[in-house]
Amino acid sequence: MHKLLLFLSTLVGALLTSVPAEARKPNFVFIFIDDQGYYDLGCYGATEIKTPRIDGMAREGIRFTDYYAAAPICSPSRAGLLTGCYPRRVGNEIWVHRADSPTGIHPDELTIAELLKANGYATACIGKWHLGFHEPFLPRNQGFDHYFGLLHNLDPVETLFFEDKGGVPLMRNGKVVKRPADANELTRVYTDEAIDFIERNKEGPFFLYLPHTMLHFPLGVSEEFKGTSDWGEYGDAIQELDHNVGRVLDSLKRLKIADNTLVIYASDNGRGPGRNPKQKIRGRKLSTYEGGMRVPAIAWGPGLGLPAGIEASAVVRAMDWYPTIATFAGIKVPEDRVIDGRDIAPVLKGDTKFVPLPGMKKSLNAGVPLRRTWNPGGEWKEIISRHEYNDAFFYHGSQGALAAVRWRNWKLYLNPSLQLYDLAKDPGESKFVRNKEIVRKLRGMSILFQEEMLADARPPGRVRPAASKDGKTQIPQSTLDRLHAKLDLTYARYGDRTLEMDVYRPKGAWGELPAIVCIHGGGWAKGNRANHGKIAQALANRGYVAATISYRLSGEAPFPAAIQDCKAAVRFLRANAREFGIKADKIGAIGLSAGGHLTALLATSHGVKELEGKGGNQKVSSEIQAAVPMGAQTDLLSERTREVSRERLIWKQFMTGSQEERPGAYRLASPLEHLDKGDPPCLFITGETDDESTRATKFRKRMTELGVSSGIKVIEGAPHGFLVKQVWFDQMIRATDHFFDHALKRDFQNPSQ
Repeated sequence: MHKLLLFLSTLVGALLTSVPAEARKPNFVFIFIDDQGYYDLGCYGATEIKTPRIDGMAREGIRFTDYYAAAPICSPSRAGLLTGCYPRRVGNEIWVHRADSPTGIHPDELTIAELLKANGYATACIGKWHLGFHEPFLPRNQGFDHYFGLLHNLDPVETLFFEDKGGVPLMRNGKVVKRPADANELTRVYTDEAIDFIERNKEGPFFLYLPHTMLHFPLGVSEEFKGTSDWGEYGDAIQELDHNVGRVLDSLKRLKIADNTLVIYASDNGRGPGRNPKQKIRGRKLSTYEGGMRVPAIAWGPGLGLPAGIEASAVVRAMDWYPTIATFAGIKVPEDRVIDGRDIAPVLKGDTKFVPLPGMKKSLNAGVPLRRTWNPGGEWKEIISRHEYNDAFFYHGSQGALAAVRWRNWKLYLNPSLQLYDLAKDPGESKFVRNKEIVRKLRGMSILFQEEMLADARPPGRVRPAASKDGKTQIPQSTLDRLHAKLDLTYARYGDRTLEMDVYRPKGAWGELPAIVCIHGGGWAKGNRANHGKIAQALANRGYVAATISYRLSGEAPFPAAIQDCKAAVRFLRANAREFGIKADKIGAIGLSAGGHLTALLATSHGVKELEGKGGNQKVSSEIQAAVPMGAQTDLLSERTREVSRERLIWKQFMTGSQEERPGAYRLASPLEHLDKGDPPCLFITGETDDESTRATKFRKRMTELGVSSGIKVIEGAPHGFLVKQVWFDQMIRATDHFFDHALKRDFQNPSQ
């Protein structure tokens, strides 16, 4: 009912404020790329690829140099774009919506598609959705007349939910078109569908939202474009995207509607840092360094007054498109809601280089930012003006925490310490700047923003999850409500590369608690710290400080990088034990699969110089006092490892060769080779149907010989990946808690069940 009232009020408002009837309303095409980095187009400096059609858009339109995605990760970024709000304001700031997520964009939010639809626009979403998968959150209930594409990702974490259903489906308006979807054809079929929609709605007006699945992992490239670039599959996929952007532009010209269409090209978040000395920006997806959130963006619309060949240096955010598109359509944004986006129409039309102050009324929706809470008290009133605050950009990490703020060329990081950079002189964020006045101003902005969000943030859409028929693992909301979370904490630095962790602690727990480092799996080649977030949350609820960590994957840095990162995480927690309320001499670790191997290696390799690395806190010990390796390989010199290392790419990538080719490296990476009597107790957990090697028989026998305590928990009927099912997960948590309770909370006795 509320959304119906919004629809009617919007319609009435549009009748009062829209352009004259004789004027044609413009069409809008928004091409949204997944995971494209700042430098990854020819017009942004890439030399490994050719992107003539997108470069042509830049020559004939506006190329933004300081454009920011709403977030460094998929779902929050899309929520920010479609609502015109910081993802945090609409309750969609944390990580991504998976197939089992009960949340999405709230039905009461007014998306840009709903706003345009209420004012006579035909609307379509063609491509990746990723904003909630229950009925109230689906595209056709969020303002889109037509939907074609994938509601989900194709990465291994997502496809897990569809293993027993034939794979992730390609959908058209609620019906399955193909299952499983083929990544290699998605760019082409999305474009085919988009052109069909344009042809059917050529009389206009229409809004086409075209969020491509590429360039997200796993990459897909058609046969026509394989091997066409000098940058592997990633470059090939970009060149295929470029070709298909050209197809869309050609269709607009063929139908003689190009002069009345605004085309926007942008990425949802970054991918990786620069590749040569001239490309200064550092950081990658998930990071709040510039490379994680500053992305390519181009606006093209010669027939609508956009000048050609302009390089715009104004700081523009994804949220700004909402009121801007509304202005081009002659629609006044309804006044019943707070919108964070600014109307940048004057910038697009070349009237000004920077976004005008709201009070200047340079455009239809110029006053939208004035709806935000503005009540600076105390010391902030004298040093921060309202327009400065509205022009600031607030960076949020992949877990939703406020990480930094930018105003003009200044950028201030807030955590773990205040760090100020001048992005004009130092876009690579390599040198701290000392300026007490600017630090104070930006810190004040961040405090005001936090207060604003506490007062005005809106909840996500949420459905009551039905009882899981397949028993997939869930952490109850009541558990999460009992935890404090510190997210996106930088724990290690390697030059311009940073690594982050999320730390959970039970609310109301006094004094120092044991700490547990949670190390995700994924064949050392994929995954992230969110994969073990449920373990960390469950353990924190049982009285531990639990940290789940990201580490360098083998595609970026092979062995020993991953174990060096794990050790850096231990050192960080120990060095900051007082801040987190940790017993510095009681730190354990847990991990599954590749994370299990790293856990076992972490337990046994204390003092091995080659494995320590230089991630920070070098004078602090990386020793742990207890370990739970799950589904772990502990003997890398075994005959089994010899065989699999010949055949499996994950081993060759992680170890840069097979066991036969690199026996010394395999010895160094083998937990069994480092065992001695000073090592901590270990509890091994494995699934009953997992490979026999995960029971660590030889390893546990050697521990007994050395007088080191060990135990094993075999979960009945469980496979290698047993964390996905609640009943197995709960067994694991009970066994782990029992073990850590004895090993870290009191004198160690017997870890076995």
